[in-house]
Amino acid sequence: MIINSLLGNFTVVSSLKNHDKLCIKSNRKEVLMRMFDEKRINNYESADYNYSIEICKQEFAHTMIILIKEVNYPDFVQEMSELETAGNQVMA
Repeated sequence: MIINSLLGNFTVVSSLKNHDKLCIKSNRKEVLMRMFDEKRINNYESADYNYSIEICKQEFAHTMIILIKEVNYPDFVQEMSELETAGNQVMA
């Protein structure tokens, strides 16, 4: 599963170590840090992803509920564009 959100983009797959858990992967550590404690984030040796976290399915379901409740925009692409523009103005 690939999830694109205002917090960032990440991939969700079954954990190789424990099929009762999920592995959330991202190229950017800060994407995972927006949702999870930094101490839980691991370096992930892959050509596609640099960081990962293993999480139980119930905890991830709770995380998704929070993300869904925060949706308050009618156009995702426009919202992302506005956030990027605002971020670039702060950095300037």
